[in-house]
Amino acid sequence: MDEITGIILAGGRSRRMGGEDKGLSLLKGQPMIAYVIERLRPQVETLVISANRNHTQYRQFGYPVVADSLGEIPFQGPLAGIARAIHSTTTPYVLVTPCDTPLLPTHLVERLQSALQQGESPIAVAHDTVRLQPLCFLAKRSIHNTLTEQLNQGERRVQVWMESLQPSLCQFETPSLFSNINTPQERTAIEQQMEQKR
Repeated sequence: MDEITGIILAGGRSRRMGGEDKGLSLLKGQPMIAYVIERLRPQVETLVISANRNHTQYRQFGYPVVADSLGEIPFQGPLAGIARAIHSTTTPYVLVTPCDTPLLPTHLVERLQSALQQGESPIAVAHDTVRLQPLCFLAKRSIHNTLTEQLNQGERRVQVWMESLQPSLCQFETPSLFSNINTPQERTAIEQQMEQKR
Protein backbone atom coordinates (compact mmCIF):
# COMPACT_ATOMS: atom_id res chain seq x y z
CA MET A 1 0.00 0.00 0.00
CA ASP A 2 2.73 2.51 0.89
CA GLU A 3 4.31 1.96 -2.53
CA ILE A 4 1.20 2.87 -4.55
CA THR A 5 -0.20 6.23 -5.67
CA GLY A 6 -3.78 6.20 -6.87
CA ILE A 7 -4.56 8.34 -9.92
CA ILE A 8 -8.17 9.35 -10.54
CA LEU A 9 -8.91 10.49 -14.09
CA ALA A 10 -11.39 13.38 -14.08
CA GLY A 11 -10.19 15.33 -17.11
CA GLY A 12 -12.77 14.52 -19.78
CA ARG A 13 -15.17 16.89 -21.51
CA SER A 14 -18.22 14.79 -20.52
CA ARG A 15 -20.09 15.56 -23.72
CA ARG A 16 -22.75 12.93 -23.04
CA MET A 17 -23.41 14.57 -19.67
CA GLY A 18 -23.99 17.91 -21.36
CA GLY A 19 -20.47 19.09 -20.62
CA GLU A 20 -20.97 18.72 -16.86
CA ASP A 21 -17.77 17.95 -14.95
CA LYS A 22 -18.45 14.30 -14.10
CA GLY A 23 -16.16 14.12 -11.12
CA LEU A 24 -18.10 16.93 -9.43
CA SER A 25 -21.50 15.77 -10.68
CA LEU A 26 -23.72 14.83 -7.75
CA LEU A 27 -24.59 11.20 -7.14
CA LYS A 28 -27.04 10.76 -4.26
CA GLY A 29 -26.00 14.18 -2.98
CA GLN A 30 -22.21 13.70 -3.16
CA PRO A 31 -19.70 14.51 -5.92
CA MET A 32 -19.06 11.37 -7.93
CA ILE A 33 -15.33 11.51 -7.29
CA ALA A 34 -15.99 11.36 -3.53
CA TYR A 35 -17.20 7.78 -3.91
CA VAL A 36 -14.08 6.82 -5.86
CA ILE A 37 -11.83 8.44 -3.25
CA GLU A 38 -13.69 6.58 -0.49
CA ARG A 39 -13.11 3.28 -2.29
CA LEU A 40 -9.45 3.86 -3.12
CA ARG A 41 -8.11 5.70 -0.08
CA PRO A 42 -7.75 2.59 2.14
CA GLN A 43 -5.97 0.76 -0.68
CA VAL A 44 -3.18 3.21 -1.58
CA GLU A 45 -0.61 5.50 0.05
CA THR A 46 -1.94 8.70 -1.51
CA LEU A 47 -3.96 10.02 -4.44
CA VAL A 48 -3.56 12.37 -7.39
CA ILE A 49 -6.49 13.82 -9.34
CA SER A 50 -6.14 14.45 -13.08
CA ALA A 51 -8.51 17.28 -14.02
CA ASN A 52 -8.67 20.02 -16.64
CA ARG A 53 -11.06 22.41 -14.91
CA ASN A 54 -12.44 23.26 -11.49
CA HIS A 55 -9.04 22.68 -9.91
CA THR A 56 -10.00 24.66 -6.80
CA GLN A 57 -12.99 22.40 -6.16
CA TYR A 58 -10.93 19.26 -6.71
CA ARG A 59 -8.17 20.46 -4.37
CA GLN A 60 -10.75 20.64 -1.58
CA PHE A 61 -10.56 16.85 -1.43
CA GLY A 62 -7.03 17.25 -0.11
CA TYR A 63 -4.97 15.80 -2.97
CA PRO A 64 -2.74 17.24 -5.72
CA VAL A 65 -4.48 18.11 -8.99
CA VAL A 66 -2.72 17.91 -12.37
CA ALA A 67 -4.01 18.58 -15.89
CA ASP A 68 -3.51 16.41 -18.98
CA SER A 69 -2.32 19.35 -21.07
CA LEU A 70 0.47 18.85 -23.58
CA GLY A 71 2.15 22.22 -23.85
CA GLU A 72 -0.65 24.75 -23.41
CA ILE A 73 -3.41 22.61 -24.92
CA PRO A 74 -5.76 20.96 -22.38
CA PHE A 75 -8.13 18.02 -22.87
CA GLN A 76 -5.57 15.79 -24.56
CA GLY A 77 -7.26 12.57 -23.50
CA PRO A 78 -6.75 9.94 -20.81
CA LEU A 79 -3.35 8.79 -22.05
CA ALA A 80 -1.93 12.27 -21.59
CA GLY A 81 -3.69 12.53 -18.24
CA ILE A 82 -2.11 9.30 -17.06
CA ALA A 83 1.34 10.41 -18.25
CA ARG A 84 1.16 13.80 -16.53
CA ALA A 85 -0.18 12.32 -13.32
CA ILE A 86 2.46 9.57 -13.17
CA HIS A 87 5.15 12.21 -13.73
CA SER A 88 3.98 13.91 -10.52
CA THR A 89 4.27 10.74 -8.41
CA THR A 90 7.21 9.24 -6.53
CA THR A 91 5.94 5.77 -5.53
CA PRO A 92 7.16 2.74 -7.51
CA TYR A 93 3.59 1.74 -8.43
CA VAL A 94 0.51 3.58 -9.65
CA LEU A 95 -3.14 2.61 -9.63
CA VAL A 96 -5.29 4.28 -12.30
CA THR A 97 -9.09 4.53 -12.26
CA PRO A 98 -11.73 6.81 -13.79
CA CYS A 99 -13.74 9.24 -11.66
CA ASP A 100 -17.08 7.84 -12.86
CA THR A 101 -16.93 4.32 -11.36
CA PRO A 102 -18.35 4.79 -7.84
CA LEU A 103 -18.75 1.07 -7.09
CA LEU A 104 -15.11 0.03 -7.53
CA PRO A 105 -14.07 -3.13 -5.64
CA THR A 106 -12.70 -2.64 -2.14
CA HIS A 107 -10.13 -5.35 -2.94
CA LEU A 108 -9.14 -3.82 -6.29
CA VAL A 109 -5.48 -3.26 -5.42
CA GLU A 110 -5.08 -6.63 -3.76
CA ARG A 111 -6.38 -8.46 -6.81
CA LEU A 112 -4.46 -6.36 -9.34
CA GLN A 113 -1.27 -6.68 -7.31
CA SER A 114 -1.57 -10.46 -7.34
CA ALA A 115 -2.02 -10.45 -11.13
CA LEU A 116 0.95 -8.12 -11.54
CA GLN A 117 3.22 -10.32 -9.41
CA GLN A 118 2.20 -13.49 -11.22
CA GLY A 119 2.69 -12.05 -14.72
CA GLU A 120 5.66 -10.71 -16.62
CA SER A 121 4.09 -7.46 -17.79
CA PRO A 122 4.68 -4.16 -15.95
CA ILE A 123 0.91 -3.61 -15.89
CA ALA A 124 -2.15 -5.54 -14.69
CA VAL A 125 -5.56 -4.45 -15.96
CA ALA A 126 -9.04 -5.28 -14.73
CA HIS A 127 -11.42 -7.43 -16.77
CA ASP A 128 -15.03 -7.64 -15.61
CA THR A 129 -15.82 -10.96 -17.40
CA VAL A 130 -17.57 -8.97 -20.13
CA ARG A 131 -14.94 -6.50 -21.26
CA LEU A 132 -11.50 -5.12 -20.52
CA GLN A 133 -11.42 -2.03 -18.30
CA PRO A 134 -8.39 -0.26 -19.83
CA LEU A 135 -8.61 2.74 -17.48
CA CYS A 136 -8.52 0.58 -14.37
CA PHE A 137 -5.05 -0.83 -13.81
CA LEU A 138 -2.06 -1.20 -11.50
CA ALA A 139 1.37 -0.67 -13.02
CA LYS A 140 5.01 -0.04 -12.30
CA ARG A 141 5.83 3.66 -12.44
CA SER A 142 8.44 2.86 -15.10
CA ILE A 143 5.67 2.61 -17.70
CA HIS A 144 5.88 6.40 -17.85
CA ASN A 145 8.61 6.09 -20.47
CA THR A 146 6.34 4.08 -22.77
CA LEU A 147 3.56 6.65 -22.38
CA THR A 148 5.86 9.53 -23.25
CA GLU A 149 7.17 7.68 -26.29
CA GLN A 150 3.69 6.95 -27.61
CA LEU A 151 2.45 10.50 -27.04
CA ASN A 152 5.51 11.91 -28.81
CA GLN A 153 4.57 9.73 -31.78
CA GLY A 154 1.13 11.33 -31.83
CA GLU A 155 -0.70 8.21 -30.65
CA ARG A 156 -3.44 8.97 -28.10
CA ARG A 157 -5.33 5.66 -27.94
CA VAL A 158 -5.13 3.91 -24.57
CA GLN A 159 -5.87 0.53 -26.11
CA VAL A 160 -2.91 0.74 -28.51
CA TRP A 161 -0.54 1.66 -25.70
CA MET A 162 -1.84 -1.03 -23.39
CA GLU A 163 -1.63 -3.78 -26.00
CA SER A 164 2.02 -2.88 -26.58
CA LEU A 165 2.71 -3.81 -22.94
CA GLN A 166 0.95 -7.20 -23.16
CA PRO A 167 -0.84 -6.61 -19.84
CA SER A 168 -1.66 -9.25 -17.27
CA LEU A 169 -5.43 -9.59 -16.96
CA CYS A 170 -7.16 -9.63 -13.60
CA GLN A 171 -10.61 -11.21 -13.73
CA PHE A 172 -13.36 -9.77 -11.53
CA GLU A 173 -16.56 -11.77 -11.35
CA THR A 174 -18.97 -8.85 -10.78
CA PRO A 175 -19.23 -6.55 -13.80
CA SER A 176 -21.45 -4.08 -11.92
CA LEU A 177 -18.47 -3.03 -9.78
CA PHE A 178 -17.05 -1.33 -12.85
CA SER A 179 -20.28 0.34 -13.94
CA ASN A 180 -19.44 3.83 -15.11
CA ILE A 181 -21.56 6.92 -15.63
CA ASN A 182 -21.52 8.61 -19.01
CA THR A 183 -25.14 9.80 -19.24
CA PRO A 184 -27.84 11.08 -16.88
CA GLN A 185 -29.69 7.80 -17.45
CA GLU A 186 -26.68 5.77 -16.30
CA ARG A 187 -26.41 7.98 -13.22
CA THR A 188 -30.02 7.20 -12.34
CA ALA A 189 -29.42 3.48 -12.86
CA ILE A 190 -26.41 3.45 -10.53
CA GLU A 191 -28.29 5.45 -7.90
CA GLN A 192 -30.98 2.79 -7.98
CA GLN A 193 -28.31 0.09 -7.74
CA MET A 194 -26.80 1.81 -4.71
CA GLU A 195 -30.23 2.00 -3.06
CA GLN A 196 -30.71 -1.74 -3.51
CA LYS A 197 -27.42 -2.45 -1.71
CA ARG A 198 -28.32 -0.43 1.37
